Amino acid sequence: MYTIKIFSGFLIGISAVGGYSKLVDGFGNVTLNESFVGYGEDNKSCSAAPDNYMSLIRPPNDSDLPVTGMTFGLTISAIWYWCSDQVIVQRALSAKDLSHAKGGCILAGYLKLLPLFLIIFPGMAARILFPNEVACSNPAMCKEICGSEQGCTNIAYPKLVLELMPAGKLSLLEIRKTFFLLYSSKHRMAVPDVHLMISVMLAALMSSLTSIFNSSSTIFTMDIWRRIRKNASETELLIVGRAFVLLLVAISIVWIPIVQAAQNSQLFHYIQSVTSFLAPPVCAVYILAIVFERVNEQGAFWGLMVGLIVGMIRFIWEFSYTVPSCASQLPDPRPDIISKVHYLHFGIILFVISSLVTIAVSYATQPIAKVHLYRLLFGTDTARMSELKYRKRTSFRS
Repeated sequence: MYTIKIFSGFLIGISAVGGYSKLVDGFGNVTLNESFVGYGEDNKSCSAAPDNYMSLIRPPNDSDLPVTGMTFGLTISAIWYWCSDQVIVQRALSAKDLSHAKGGCILAGYLKLLPLFLIIFPGMAARILFPNEVACSNPAMCKEICGSEQGCTNIAYPKLVLELMPAGKLSLLEIRKTFFLLYSSKHRMAVPDVHLMISVMLAALMSSLTSIFNSSSTIFTMDIWRRIRKNASETELLIVGRAFVLLLVAISIVWIPIVQAAQNSQLFHYIQSVTSFLAPPVCAVYILAIVFERVNEQGAFWGLMVGLIVGMIRFIWEFSYTVPSCASQLPDPRPDIISKVHYLHFGIILFVISSLVTIAVSYATQPIAKVHLYRLLFGTDTARMSELKYRKRTSFRS
């Protein structure tokens, strides 16, 4: 039912705009009230959509999604998240067996096609339907609308839900007509659609937060606290884990103003930038560990440490500056190494640095004995099976 409701929001947004063609054409031609528009250099509207808004192949110097960063930088972040992030790893480990884990990963890969319809298109529709709020660029008006002088793009989906979703009862017969589902017309939803949609959004948010907090608590309790208190009881570990979750919640609340001021108040760019600052070292060590037999523990450790230090320097350096809004026409106070190097490009640079450090330290220290590398590297399983088959044949002949 939640999936049906989400797709209902998508279809309502598209139908309110007038279809896909009007969605594409209207996105770049929205008209705002003059009081909501701010103007930057050369008296250009800060609310105007870029000319290449329908193109994924953009120049390497594009400020939003450069093609080089999107191709390589996002790939690094994706490998880190889907192959080594604790939240995903826990879900894979909960599978019944290896086949179920593989099937779940494949299904998740196909489901990643849905954000185009569930996130991108509704956002485009919201900009067309509510241009003054979503495309606002006048700092004073934006501050009044959403509390941020940088822009109000983050309110696009809530605005779409609150303004377009019907507030009355919705029969499943109407849903059946929309999605060709064979439900009985006697069943009726007693919950207003707006309230149900908000419940769905909050449930999804809580699900993500609980997964993240649970994973972080597990790592801290089992990998850090047990080293400090080697004889800690199960009750103590339980209390420490819950206390750490409370600490994470407090940090998250304190961090909200930083998120609002970062990356022109665009949440998606903020998430991707933080990932590009912290994830590449983990991705580098992960890839090298499964394809390069010379990598050892010392190399992996120093590759992670150097990558973490470099990433944290960029993280603190970038967020220590407040980027002025487009309409303020103030110069960017950030140095060129921050403002000119896109965060996705920095992720590529950090990946290379971590890889070089890992390889250099590994070659400077003792290698891992090959007997311990069986089934830890690509190809070792096949090589081992071939060796066993050869020994079996020679033993049979003798």
